[in-house]
Amino acid sequence: MQEKILIIDFGSQYTQLIARRVRELSVYCEIHPFNHLPAIDASVRGVILSGSPFSVRDAEAPRHRPLAIKGRLPLLGVCYGAQYLAQHFGGEVTPAPSREYGRAMLTVVEPDDRLMEGLPRTTQVWMSHGDTITRVPDGYRIVASTAEVHVAAYRIEGEPTWAIQFHPEVYHSTDGVQLLRNFVVASAAAHSRGRRRVSSRRPSANCARRS
Repeated sequence: MQEKILIIDFGSQYTQLIARRVRELSVYCEIHPFNHLPAIDASVRGVILSGSPFSVRDAEAPRHRPLAIKGRLPLLGVCYGAQYLAQHFGGEVTPAPSREYGRAMLTVVEPDDRLMEGLPRTTQVWMSHGDTITRVPDGYRIVASTAEVHVAAYRIEGEPTWAIQFHPEVYHSTDGVQLLRNFVVASAAAHSRGRRRVSSRRPSANCARRS
């Protein structure tokens, strides 16, 4: 069974580019629309929630119930995906004072965070959103900010879930590939631990033959 990263597509213009960057890291990747997902089986080692042209505040915005994934598998929300994970679990997303579009300087406030490993303390990223996260739910920890976006990146404590309000896949995010590599590596490590736990629970051949 081939291991893979699954991208849940909410209609972003950058979804194909995310997949390309993941594949360039020698990891198989599949894109599926948010309303037509495959079974989340043992081959899925991590999930990425894409951006979207919609606002999470729109009545017609695409919805996905992440409960089958969140906390069980490594999860990375990108832009709309980050805002959805914040709003859906009790945070607040509001219109930005002005549309965030273009280059911004990201400051890593938790350099030891798994997603931020190897990134310089300040690095250029690419923003493209009209909303912004103004309040995160309990248990969400901010790991990077910009001058205009306080919640530029966060993680959820106690589970392998991260989210970012910028696009690491585009050329203008100078250390975006490193960030995606960190997520891919974290996904591989979590997947390996999961397989070891399953293996340790499996009865031995001698036990299986006992009546």
